[in-house]
Amino acid sequence: MPDLKNTEQGWYCFKALPKKEHIACEFLKRLDNVETFCPRISYVKKTRRGKVRFVESLFPGYVFVHVDLQKDYRMIRSIQGIRDVVAFGDRIPQVPDEIIDGLKEQIGENEQKDLPEPELEPGREVVITEGPFKDLRAVVHSGMNAQQRVAVLLEFLGRQMEIQIPAGDLFVKEDPRRT
Repeated sequence: MPDLKNTEQGWYCFKALPKKEHIACEFLKRLDNVETFCPRISYVKKTRRGKVRFVESLFPGYVFVHVDLQKDYRMIRSIQGIRDVVAFGDRIPQVPDEIIDGLKEQIGENEQKDLPEPELEPGREVVITEGPFKDLRAVVHSGMNAQQRVAVLLEFLGRQMEIQIPAGDLFVKEDPRRT
């Protein structure tokens, strides 16, 4: 058990069971004098079933709890899905209010940030995920047409060619300048 004598009321990071952070937070919200924060992100990913929206924790395996640690440590540890407070040896770091406030401002009221689907604008690098050109890189030449197809330029057999690909069969490469 970590040394709690030098702790005070504030934000602390607790380890939670992976993929169960939101469940632990729901149990914690039922307690008196405990505030929780479990930011999540929602994004679209191509799967065998087509495009599917996934929701995951922004900090996998962790939840933030605003609490008087000396008084409520044992109660929080008894919550389903909570493993222990994050500690470095005997030292338990407190998360500054400004960090949590900044995260809350970025994520929003419902503690979930919906990431938009990447845009298929001309010049964007993509990877083809289905069909005979699977795993080849291409560059979007023109946007989506009425048939939900995108014209891409593909380097193939030593020459550049334009082909039409269903938009759902393209994975957009992240542009580091856009993040």
